[in-house]
Amino acid sequence: MQIFEISDSIKFDNFILSQGASGLQSWAWGELNKRLGRKVWRLMVTSDVGKPRMAATLIKLPLPRGKSYLYCPHGPVIEKQADPEAVWRLFLDKLSDIVFVEKPIFFRVDPKIEKFPQNFDITALGFQKIPWEIQPKNSLVLDLSRKEEQLLHEMKPKTRYNIRLSEKKGVRIEHTIDTAKLKYFWQIMEETVKRDNFSSHPYNYFLNLLSILGKQKSVELVLAYYQNRPIAGAIVSYFGKTAVYLHGASADRLRAVMAPYALQWEIIREAKRKGMKYYDFGGITLNEEKSHAWSGITRFKKGFGGREVSFIGAYDLAYDKLWYLTYRVARKLKRIL
Repeated sequence: MQIFEISDSIKFDNFILSQGASGLQSWAWGELNKRLGRKVWRLMVTSDVGKPRMAATLIKLPLPRGKSYLYCPHGPVIEKQADPEAVWRLFLDKLSDIVFVEKPIFFRVDPKIEKFPQNFDITALGFQKIPWEIQPKNSLVLDLSRKEEQLLHEMKPKTRYNIRLSEKKGVRIEHTIDTAKLKYFWQIMEETVKRDNFSSHPYNYFLNLLSILGKQKSVELVLAYYQNRPIAGAIVSYFGKTAVYLHGASADRLRAVMAPYALQWEIIREAKRKGMKYYDFGGITLNEEKSHAWSGITRFKKGFGGREVSFIGAYDLAYDKLWYLTYRVARKLKRIL
């Protein structure tokens, strides 16, 4: 096998598409991160005859005091028939060249797989499981092969009722890639962040997301209007055969018109029209604890049906153990405070 930094975007995307990989590993996602001022590398492992065995988009992310780490979101993507240990070892050997130059504190991965291959676990290579996630570990995925009538039938009665109520109230849904409309989403997002007490990406992130991936028709902004007033919004990605609910927000006003229900139902219908096989609702909590920050949104999402999926989560490989320990302690203190 051999590993190299690849510049062929078509070959790269064709491989990860063939493996059902996440859009976070796509070439376009790397371009988005470059626009955000981050260093990006794309690596590929091939067999001796040139057949792709693994691909990975790596991103350098900043930390305080001029430090940094490398992140492979929802990756690396490994061919299902490949020898996982051999591929990982070759990958990490090549990565050492980047590490020597960039000097990151650690390398983080969160492969989008439900379990490691038999008789292999990356902890044998020095990785350690971390007790938090970057990408949602648990998700809800809806099979879009069913007809609309069947999808509605499999929803919870209250969800069906609220969809119909929003339609009767005249909630209107718009799909757009017009960055001028992003101001509506941002206003609603600011309101949502304040209400639900969570952090959000800055406006510039959403602007680049929509302008770069929107042009490729792999991302769109979806807005819900009531009496021509935007009151809910979502950013949805389309990659391979899966549509993903990336970001969402809803206003406090006019909650009785149930705009988020109309919004999600129209996203599902649009995903079907685009030929998607699955709709990923994004992060949920499996136990639905009332105290969990995601308990409310989990109940909302589960009302639409779908299958719960759990991935292996995030793992770190520390390069500078002292700084890595400092980072872990500082992060824990910040969460406590």
